[in-house]
Amino acid sequence: MKKLVCATLASILFAYGNTAIAQQFSGRVVTMIVNYTAGGATDVDARIVARHLPKHLQGVSSVVVRNVGGAGGNIGVNQLGESSEHERLNIGFFTWDPVAQLIQEKSLRVRYNDLKFIAGFSQPQLIYIRRDTAPGIKRSADVVKAQRFKAGALGPSVHGTVRQRLALDLLGAKYETITGYKGLNDIDLAIRQGDLQLGFNSLSGYFSTVKPNLVDTGIVMPLFQYDYERADGTLGRNPGLPDVPAFSEVYKEVMGQGAVPSGEKWLALRMLSRIIDSMSRTVFMPPNAPPAAVEEMRRAFEKLATDAEFIADYEKVSRTKPRFSIGAQGEAIIAELGKVQPSFLSFFRTFVDAGR
Repeated sequence: MKKLVCATLASILFAYGNTAIAQQFSGRVVTMIVNYTAGGATDVDARIVARHLPKHLQGVSSVVVRNVGGAGGNIGVNQLGESSEHERLNIGFFTWDPVAQLIQEKSLRVRYNDLKFIAGFSQPQLIYIRRDTAPGIKRSADVVKAQRFKAGALGPSVHGTVRQRLALDLLGAKYETITGYKGLNDIDLAIRQGDLQLGFNSLSGYFSTVKPNLVDTGIVMPLFQYDYERADGTLGRNPGLPDVPAFSEVYKEVMGQGAVPSGEKWLALRMLSRIIDSMSRTVFMPPNAPPAAVEEMRRAFEKLATDAEFIADYEKVSRTKPRFSIGAQGEAIIAELGKVQPSFLSFFRTFVDAGR
């Protein structure tokens, strides 16, 4: 009888515990803060997630997207990080910027380590250039022959801006970085109008807007994608973007087939590519989010990762299957930010400041 009572009590407590976890969001409309403007690549990915996430959260009928752009995405991150008690069940869907934390950017008032990590998505990124950039671009290596051109960018410390500068410097291109654009759609519009010659985007943004509006119309051509690190440690093209040359390929075209990038700029480019391309999009909850809610949200994303309808919807836009980092795997990537050597940080901060 004692064993029966104990077993019954244990099952009740277990069921209660699971119910408590499963009912954190029940009856609520979940707000998803996106740290870039509507219509951009981050927003496109966020809305696919928002469409499918409710079925994996008990009692949730919808996820409402709130676009909070500005300061290279930092305003949206700050808003989530400074959530009130009433907002503690919000989630953030970000194109995160580890550079801002590394250089202690003043516009970023919170640390990513202080947010509650939920999940991350891999998203390769690529650079493209107007074909009529004088004297004309017919192949990727022609970028070093081009007259001084204008490269569009967000904030000067945003990882997309920094990676773009590092890559163009390594190739020896002549360019001027024009910062201050609020979103990648604004950069693409300026490219279409001829105010800029070069821009960048993620895979989903490339296939949803850049390819149909700029590539297929003959205005731009893909220049290169950042190198994808394979399981054996070699570098090359991302499987989701097989037709665009990797940076290392273009470097060999420019410098000679035996040439290998080196130096602090190359180390910086590799570090950013490893962190960003492993987890370009990130999902967080506020620092004051209840542990049970964090656990429930992580479980929802684990289910989303195997949701056939979501995968098909995502693949339709991004032309590649979603690759997730959930829980400890993603936290290990974020932890890399605290392991960078002081001497390298000094170089990195100097390089970023030179682009302001």
